[in-house]
Amino acid sequence: MRIRGNSATEKIDVCDDHRLRAVEQVLVRLRRDLSRAHPLDDLAQTACFSPFHFLRVFRLITATTPARFLAALRIAEAKRLLAATDLDITTICMQVGYTSLGTFSHQFARHVGVSPRKFRRLINDMSDQTWEAVLAAAAPPALRAGRSRKVRVRFNGLEPGNIALVGLFESGIPQGWPAACAMARESTEVDLVAGPDGVYMALAMSFSPDADIEALMTSDVPNQYLVGSYGHVHVEDGHIAERSIVIDLRPRRPSDPPIVFASPLLAAQESRLEATPKRLPVGAAGASAGSKKYRDFA
Repeated sequence: MRIRGNSATEKIDVCDDHRLRAVEQVLVRLRRDLSRAHPLDDLAQTACFSPFHFLRVFRLITATTPARFLAALRIAEAKRLLAATDLDITTICMQVGYTSLGTFSHQFARHVGVSPRKFRRLINDMSDQTWEAVLAAAAPPALRAGRSRKVRVRFNGLEPGNIALVGLFESGIPQGWPAACAMARESTEVDLVAGPDGVYMALAMSFSPDADIEALMTSDVPNQYLVGSYGHVHVEDGHIAERSIVIDLRPRRPSDPPIVFASPLLAAQESRLEATPKRLPVGAAGASAGSKKYRDFA
């Protein structure tokens, strides 16, 4: 994500339209043909930069690398096809640039948190739910933590009544399971409890509680929701170095990575399964393992 908050790392001038346009031109090329390998030298040539300079500029604007951004685009398109079409998984695998079904399934599960087949079932099961119901089911019990184990997150631009989700991720791409997460609804501030040690990006998204679940989880349409980021957040020995951070929410840009994770849906599904002492449906075990991770770190 392009806004880097008050990061101590190197920042890019948000007024530098030349570099932004160059990166967005490259992203148009990536989105146009997800099946190609897109070598770094070719992308740099499209941007009219040297490979070294292009990689540096790309990372400053997107908080990730071209290869990881491309992988996120492929998985995001696979999510859309799984939700919106009846195409078989092998066909989707080939359409998004993978030649091996095993590799595709592994990468999809790593990015999304569940296999392609289970994701399709999950979206079908959750499509008639509201975000309020999903997040109420996904929310873990309140955790008590000392001041040094929490960071206060304040959102600028959070519209009254809207939901804001924030999580700690290993890169600028919201994928997999966050190391910590929190939700704000009635307030513009929320406490984020420390997860495992590491250096993270705090990534946030905000949307209306009546937003369509399938569209939000599978669509890459600009202005569908607000996003923001802060980097970097340091967790060491269970303590967060930053006492408070501010995240400015703003409309998505073409240079923002797609939403890849599905952890709120998985956590909600697991919570409901645990509350129903019946025979578990096929795929419940996989969701259980993932959502336990979500609860422990939330």
